[in-house]
Amino acid sequence: MEQNKTYEDLSGELAAAQRELEQLTLRLAETTAQLEEASETIEAIRDGAIDALVIKSDDGPQLFTLKGSDQTYRIIIEQMTEGAVTINSDGLIVYCNSQFAAMVGIGMEQVTGQYFSHIVSQNDIVLFNRLFDEAWVTPVKGELNVKNARGETFPVLLSLNPLKLEEGPFLSLIMTDLTLQKETQQLLRSKNDQLEEAQEIARNLNQNLEATVMERTRALEISVLQKTLAEKELRRNQEQLTRILETMVEGVQIIDGKGELMYANPMAQRIMGITLNGSENPYHDPAYPRFKMDGTPLAPDEDPLNRVLRSGKPVFDFEIGVQPPGKHKFFLSISAAPLKDEQDQVIGSVGTFMDVTQRRKVIQQKDEFISVASHELKTPVTSLKASLQLLNEIKDNQAVSQEIVPKLITQANKSLNKLSVLIEDLLNVSKIRGGQLVLNKQHIAIYDLLAECCEEMHQEHRFNIRLSGPQQLFVDADPDKIEQVLVNFLNNAMKYAADSKEILIQVATAGESVKVSVTDNGMGIPADKIPHLFDRYYRVDNSGTQYSGLGLGLYICAEIIRKHDGDIGVESEPGKGSTFWFTLPLAG
Repeated sequence: MEQNKTYEDLSGELAAAQRELEQLTLRLAETTAQLEEASETIEAIRDGAIDALVIKSDDGPQLFTLKGSDQTYRIIIEQMTEGAVTINSDGLIVYCNSQFAAMVGIGMEQVTGQYFSHIVSQNDIVLFNRLFDEAWVTPVKGELNVKNARGETFPVLLSLNPLKLEEGPFLSLIMTDLTLQKETQQLLRSKNDQLEEAQEIARNLNQNLEATVMERTRALEISVLQKTLAEKELRRNQEQLTRILETMVEGVQIIDGKGELMYANPMAQRIMGITLNGSENPYHDPAYPRFKMDGTPLAPDEDPLNRVLRSGKPVFDFEIGVQPPGKHKFFLSISAAPLKDEQDQVIGSVGTFMDVTQRRKVIQQKDEFISVASHELKTPVTSLKASLQLLNEIKDNQAVSQEIVPKLITQANKSLNKLSVLIEDLLNVSKIRGGQLVLNKQHIAIYDLLAECCEEMHQEHRFNIRLSGPQQLFVDADPDKIEQVLVNFLNNAMKYAADSKEILIQVATAGESVKVSVTDNGMGIPADKIPHLFDRYYRVDNSGTQYSGLGLGLYICAEIIRKHDGDIGVESEPGKGSTFWFTLPLAG
């Protein structure tokens, strides 16, 4: 329907469509009533509830008396507009009237003896079989599709009733063609759709008319109440935005077109030491000098917010260093975007920044780790290579070989063992990061495991290792992994407390756990380094002394103990030695 029709045209079409819909509805009701009357008449004839019929024809009404005459019944059945069929218990057609034969387009002599299901549409076979089974008990009805001799399908109403004759049980089927009724229903739906479309267009016209009237009314009359509500909504939005900015974990700063600071949220004020009480609010505070990542000073015009003012283009994740007075340097990641007016002119810029100092530390630790790992791996490889080269040179000199070969082999084995330990640490870290650290738990006495480990360490080193504590404490743990933790503790004690000479291992209960402590009398650890001891890549460097290692040992130990649902820690003071400890749940 065209949208540019007038409201009067649409109203006229709507009224005409409603009248046509009412006529179609009336015709459908009349057809349905006739169908129901015919069905009731046939059932009454079948049940013997009536004695006579008056049938209207072109020659006038004719009276038929029902006195058991089969011929009279056949005349009545033949004059029906519905198809009538009698089928036996096998579903075979034993009788049909001429109307049924005409409906399916098959001669009466050909219909008799066929299965009724052969004319049912394949899609409705299941429904027909259900009706066929139920009809032997009680009369049933159902709508389905049948096909004629040309293969064309059409809708019908089937009424199935049981018959008890002298020859046995049969079913009476009355088949009513619903084609006209379905077409009428489709026409009704089409007219109803047209009616709804017309009503929708009328509603749209009414809505457009009402909207136009309301828009003109609002344009002419803006009440004080509406202004108040708008101002109240604006204030509420501003308050919500302010609360969001004040609670953000990122700093937010806004500068105007001249580069003057207009706004800084609490996080920005805290990080940058900004105060907004004075009349002047310089964006670049000389007390907080800024640096590029290469350490050179950051010029004001290189700052992301100022760059955005000049270019009008956003800047993302620009990292700088800031040196606050009396504090450690920290690093920021800044993202900035332009603020524009209605003419798309840049009038300022807004920037968000977050503290990425920890991220920079991790990057630095990784860089240092790569450097240390390269050095640590290079040392045993170089030593191993030298031993092998020397062995190759003297292999044919029998006099020299007898003296130096064992030493070279021992040196090569030491280098190879050190290389294996370093590689094992790297593999363990990879497994931990990938969640692939697997434990092979066993029921073990922790004291016996520690004693065996101490014996091996005592034979390899000159330290006096003393073990004390109860011997009958059992845990469910991976003995190889726990031995790895203890060996790491002992190696650290021997490395960082070389003058201690004595190392004490103590076993004790701690609630529902067993606690293992390793104590040395070395130099101790500064308090500010203790929180980082179990971090990945962390290496303690005291008094400028460099120690070998990748900085992975304690990190791996911590992950192993946590995997066992235990705890790990250290107690130390400078000059008073250190005690590294871990706990494991006692076996139930």
